Amino acid sequence: MLSLFKTEPSAEPIAAGPEIHFEDAAPTEPADFEIVLGRRQLASVLFVATVAIAVFSSIGYVAGKSLAPAPKRIDVVRTVMVPQSAPAPAVKPEPPLFAEPLPGPLYLQMGAVEKGVAVIFAEGLRKHGFDAFVASGPNERIFRVLIGPLPDEQAYAKARNAAGAIGLNIFAERFNSKN
Repeated sequence: MLSLFKTEPSAEPIAAGPEIHFEDAAPTEPADFEIVLGRRQLASVLFVATVAIAVFSSIGYVAGKSLAPAPKRIDVVRTVMVPQSAPAPAVKPEPPLFAEPLPGPLYLQMGAVEKGVAVIFAEGLRKHGFDAFVASGPNERIFRVLIGPLPDEQAYAKARNAAGAIGLNIFAERFNSKN
C-alpha cells in the first residue's frame, strides 16, 4: 500500500485491474461547458470595462494633446485707406423681430401660424430682403407674419409679386391695422 508519509515504497504488490487498450476506447468528444454570470458578476465586468475604456481614452487624449503642435499666433495689421471725401455708409439698424403694426399703412400678411414657425418664417423673409416681422394674431397662440409697412398700393403689389417670385404667393393677404 502506498502511503503519503512514507518515503520508501511498500513491498505489497499493487492489484492490477483489467487492461484498457486505447484503440478500443470510444473517441473522446470535446467537453461542453457554460459560463454563467449573475447580475453582480455582469455588473462588475461592465464596470471594469467602462473604467478601462475611460483610462485608455484619457491616455490617448493626453498623448495626442502633447504631440500636437502648439498653434502659432499671427498678428496681422491691415491698413485701409479711406478717402476723406467719401462719407461712411449709413448702416440701417435691423428692426425688431417682434412688433405690432402701425395703424394706417398697409402690410402684406404672409401667414398666421404658431410662434416658432412665425419666427422662422420672418427670419427667412428677412434673408430674402423683405422687411418682415412677427405680430400678435387673433389669439395668444397664433402670430401673424407681416411684411411692411407699405406706403401705397404700388408698394403692396411690388411686395406681393416679389413674394410670389420666391414661391410664397399662396399665403399673401392684405392686412391693414385700423386701430
